[in-house]
Amino acid sequence: MHARLSSSAALVIVISAHPAHAQAAAGQPLNAKVQEALMGPVTQRVVMSDDGDHLAIVTPKGSREIVIIDGVEGPVFDEIPANYSWGNYRQRGGPIVFSPTGGRSAYVGRRAGDFIAVVDGKEAVTLSTPETVKGHSYTDLTSWAFVFNKDGSRLAYGAQSGPGTWVMVVDGVKSPPYRAFDFNQLAMNGKRVVYVAQTADMKWHAVVDGKVGQAYDTISSLKVTSDGAHYAFIGTKRSPTALSQWAVIDGVEGAVEREITELEQAPDGRVAYMTMRPQTTSGGNPPHLIVGALDAPWTTTFGYPVPAGAAPQYHVAWSADGKRFAYIQQNHPNPGVTVMVNGKPMGQSYNAASGLMWSPDGSRLWYVGHTPNGAFPVIDGEELAGFNLVKEFQWSPDGKRYAFYGTNATGTVMIVDGKEQPKALGMSPDALRFSPDGKHIAYGAQTTGAGYQPVVDLVLKPHSLGNFHVKNQNTNPRITIPVFFYSPDGNHLAYVGVKPDGSGKTVVWVDGVAQQGPMPSYFHPSWSPDSKHFAAVISNGSGQGWTIMLDGKLSPAYEDILVLNAASAGFADGRTYRFYAIKAGQIYRVTLAL
Repeated sequence: MHARLSSSAALVIVISAHPAHAQAAAGQPLNAKVQEALMGPVTQRVVMSDDGDHLAIVTPKGSREIVIIDGVEGPVFDEIPANYSWGNYRQRGGPIVFSPTGGRSAYVGRRAGDFIAVVDGKEAVTLSTPETVKGHSYTDLTSWAFVFNKDGSRLAYGAQSGPGTWVMVVDGVKSPPYRAFDFNQLAMNGKRVVYVAQTADMKWHAVVDGKVGQAYDTISSLKVTSDGAHYAFIGTKRSPTALSQWAVIDGVEGAVEREITELEQAPDGRVAYMTMRPQTTSGGNPPHLIVGALDAPWTTTFGYPVPAGAAPQYHVAWSADGKRFAYIQQNHPNPGVTVMVNGKPMGQSYNAASGLMWSPDGSRLWYVGHTPNGAFPVIDGEELAGFNLVKEFQWSPDGKRYAFYGTNATGTVMIVDGKEQPKALGMSPDALRFSPDGKHIAYGAQTTGAGYQPVVDLVLKPHSLGNFHVKNQNTNPRITIPVFFYSPDGNHLAYVGVKPDGSGKTVVWVDGVAQQGPMPSYFHPSWSPDSKHFAAVISNGSGQGWTIMLDGKLSPAYEDILVLNAASAGFADGRTYRFYAIKAGQIYRVTLAL
């Protein structure tokens, strides 16, 4: 039996719910029912599900260790290892895994020399024992993981079945034994499970929903569409005199090639890749881009801006439905390049091209053509006015609108749907945003040397623009919060700004109405799913704890609020806000019911 921790609840009588557009005095208390459920003690290892609805805590149990999930204690182990591997490598937080949705969990516990998978709080499969680890295995355990599909209905992971042999456990059922797995090539998309396994003859196979594919000397670059309908990989066979490779799509080999690199997959399952083919013309023999039945030599790559590090390079830009594709063709032997769509030229030739981006509905294509005269935005082959630099292009979510900004000798200008907006000294980086329905747009324009002003639906607002903040900067993946925070229906907008009355007070502007907290910093904004309520996490000041500002009113304060991912604090439904609070060394799931 699993033990459940005790819980406590504090109640406040509900008087009324206040919509987001109602103005509230700073510091006015929130009228809501507050309920606390004890999750467990604060420790160094706490893991939260991606949707924020579930919490796992690794904690001592006497001289042993347990995992507490949503307040329920799991089995007792000698150790809850931070990583399942041969060596002593440990990483903070793993390998406790939650399904993205659905509330399922999996982790590893060690009892003596046995490593055991615990699934949904119960011991499921022995992953390895001192006996099974004997013998040589080529499986790289640094990439071993529990793999859930999105809705949590399916789970796959590897386990040792004997010295030098492995099985894949899918939904609790073990596969036949294999010599090794390539855990870097295990995908569970939709309801489909695809993994790469090595048999005793040293050959590698793609195993799709339990069916073993044909043998290759190596399999690489496994791709599976997000719905699981299609898969692809590079299969390689070697002989004493030759190396042959194929792009294998849904188990069917394409043309045999001498060498295949950089396999890319369209949303509909088609693929593109680079390969070497015999030279048929003079002037060199570059790699060939193969996409469908098209063979295109002399192509070049493109990329998109990224916050940090090297930008990934792509050969093909696919439309969302996969029916159209674009690439950059060099005009060999002439200079310059031309953007091609389904093998046909689109627009003029340029010295270079970048940023190929389809609209969400796949009907329109944007890119930038570069010449000695500047950077020229191009939409559907039609060239717009040029700039020295073009930045932050965005399609609206419905694909009907677009915006970007460019700089030239006279300043910086925002272009919205092809129309120039008033010039500014600069634009607030990464602030440009369309509403979810595409009907509204907001950005920050630099009007003085020191600050930016909000521009909402092309109207300049009379106050300085600020930012929402992230409470924990060490989350992985990193939490990012947009400067302009639209409601799900697109009809409401929240952003941080300084009052224009000379008070210097920083507030959250919600549909143009100021909501002010006790301190000038606002963290982790959230709209209710019905777009009627807005909330943010707020510090009460040094030593005064943390609180929630909901519709401009303040919840009870706590010593601290736990933030492990973007969903740590937010609305569970239209009338319930959920977060995790810390007091007296314990973590509580707190709900505020309006």
